[in-house]
Amino acid sequence: MSLSSSNGKPDMRPAVKVVLSLGSNMGERERNVLSAAERIASSPGIISARLSSLYETAPHGEGYSSPFVNAVMIISTTLGPRPLLALIQGLEREAGRLRGSGSDDRTLDVDIILHGDNAADEIDLRIPHPRFMKRLFVLVPLAELEPGFQLPGGGTAAEAVESEEAEGRIERISSRSRISRKSL
Repeated sequence: MSLSSSNGKPDMRPAVKVVLSLGSNMGERERNVLSAAERIASSPGIISARLSSLYETAPHGEGYSSPFVNAVMIISTTLGPRPLLALIQGLEREAGRLRGSGSDDRTLDVDIILHGDNAADEIDLRIPHPRFMKRLFVLVPLAELEPGFQLPGGGTAAEAVESEEAEGRIERISSRSRISRKSL
């Protein structure tokens, strides 16, 4: 049970497994990602959390001035998709994230990749994330945390890393991925 509802009453929702992607290509990139992971892990409604190693990746698309540092978190939470989105967008704003065209440098970028069996197709919330199966910066850290993680449509995270669809340059730069509280 958690106090994640807006009216302060206990939220009785069952916990779900969620995959988050975290990235930064501005400022102290590693610190930005690790700090966000700590804040997420210690938020109300988060029961447990694991964080992958940190990876440096080439940006996808135009408009970026430097490489990203990326990681993946697997959390167990009682937060629904909307409250979780509000939490991570608040962290992005606090980190100085300016929303623009979608292809801009970012102090912090946190995406909900999967949220249990939930699906959403709204302008500001798409679950599963529509492009995650093509992005090594999501698949490689996810496979590190849980190689047998079952993906929507079949297959595992480890198998998706080897697929021809997955693309990008990725290099593990740090295993300093410890978060101080809660682990699955």
